[in-house]
Amino acid sequence: MSEYREFTGKSVEEALRDAREAFGVGLDELDFEILTPGSRGVLGMGAEPARIVAAPRSALGGAAPKRAAAEAAPLPVRPPHEDRGPRDDRGPRRDRDERPPRRDEPRDRRGGQAVSSAEEEMVQVARSVTREREELQAAEASPAALQAGKAILEQLMDHLGFAVSVVVESGETNRLNVVGADDDEHEALGALIGRKGERLSALQHIVNLMLSRQMGEWTRVLVDVEGYRGRREQQLREIALRAADRVVETGKMLQLEPMPALERRWVHLALRGHAKVATQSIGEEPNRRIVVIPRAG
Repeated sequence: MSEYREFTGKSVEEALRDAREAFGVGLDELDFEILTPGSRGVLGMGAEPARIVAAPRSALGGAAPKRAAAEAAPLPVRPPHEDRGPRDDRGPRRDRDERPPRRDEPRDRRGGQAVSSAEEEMVQVARSVTREREELQAAEASPAALQAGKAILEQLMDHLGFAVSVVVESGETNRLNVVGADDDEHEALGALIGRKGERLSALQHIVNLMLSRQMGEWTRVLVDVEGYRGRREQQLREIALRAADRVVETGKMLQLEPMPALERRWVHLALRGHAKVATQSIGEEPNRRIVVIPRAG
């Protein structure tokens, strides 16, 4: 019997969440195909559920999804919660809750209690999501914010001893691009980018702090150096178009690698006017990704 089962939900994400829970695997360990992306309808009328077929990769042996598998298996029934038995009312276990934290364990600043690795991971994910949301807002900065940010960035570059110009680039993604005056400056500006753009993100954060104080409200602009972000945007647009061609050729949806919110935005923009494919984000941060889906008809 096929390992594939059909799952439905109000959205693809909800259907995928049910599939992960049913099989007890993560998104990366799940092989799935989107049958219908679902539709909200108009004022609640004409809504259609999202439908997928999915199976754990470990049970497939490299097999590809088959739509016929959806007809061979009923919808999954969510397992009931396990009966964990009566609670122990004698209070917390000493060896679990009252032992002093080890030196290498993080502490909660408010109560001095040890913070679990799961809680620490949740904090890191929340910070990542917040940072990505800020970059999305920065990509849509107003002309006034861009001009004010340009002046601040020029002052910072001057204090750092760089002979550069700051160019305001407007379009689908608004940004401030720092450009060197000569070849030596082009090479030196690489130090402001850092590994995977880490220093560039730090520079952008400083600019936004100064900008927000000047404008009296939290304001964000996107900062680029030597077209680093611009090159990445162009690269992702090319990847998106190749993915779309593949989906049109095969008639099957295609998953892209996990990427930050700003980069997902560039992929969505690259394919938003495509007549034969649509895009949808699935998964949870920081592993959220895009799937390219063939349009019906």
